[in-house]
Amino acid sequence: MARATQSSIVTKVAYLLDILTRAQRPLSFTELVERSGLVKSSAHRILSIMVGEELLTYDASSKTYRLGHRLLHWAQTAWRRTDLLDVSARELEVFCEETGLNVTLSILDNDRVLYLRTIDAVPVRYAAHAGERAPLHCTAVGKVFLAYLPAKFRTALLDRITLDRLTEFSLQDRDVLEADLETVRARGYGLANREEFLQVVGMGAPIFDSDGRVLAAISTWTLTEFANIRQVEQHAPTLLAMARRISVLMGHDPPAA
Repeated sequence: MARATQSSIVTKVAYLLDILTRAQRPLSFTELVERSGLVKSSAHRILSIMVGEELLTYDASSKTYRLGHRLLHWAQTAWRRTDLLDVSARELEVFCEETGLNVTLSILDNDRVLYLRTIDAVPVRYAAHAGERAPLHCTAVGKVFLAYLPAKFRTALLDRITLDRLTEFSLQDRDVLEADLETVRARGYGLANREEFLQVVGMGAPIFDSDGRVLAAISTWTLTEFANIRQVEQHAPTLLAMARRISVLMGHDPPAA
């Protein structure tokens, strides 16, 4: 077995996944033991953990293991992210050039906003960069992710996060935030008025996937010295139109108007 000197369970999990991926078919316990070189007791323990974590699925009728739903979801998400960056690239550049506003592309990553791409028409020292994260409750794009979550998931997420006071305008009252999220759903975009940084106003809109779920979101923002929140909001039709075009390219079939 390759890497036999490494005892990490992560290494063993990865190796078993490699074996199943190369096999391109379900494998029995005996086949996995033979191909991995693991002792039976260790293999059984690790396979049980992998099934429990949905990395593998066990078929009791054939007594075989196959790749699990969670792993396939990871793979699908990785491919979608790559496609999303490709199909949105020119749209983001044109929006930035035409409006003079900064623009970002982001996804919901656990309990935070994760920026995938940022384009700055106005360079700012503390502007987010790709790979960085931001809070949900005080950013326009974060409000979009919260607003479009199914109710039970939104409630669970709001139970977990802390509504930190980053500026005097941050929404710290849950009832006030949830009322704001209702408004986001009603008009189709979110606003953040000096809630994360005192000098920043922004707006965010959702990108939908083929199942009608929010896959990602676009936000646009600038400094208060250049525009106030109402001036930024004037670009809402352009932002929403761009988000719709990207959604269609990602397989979304919007309902007829």
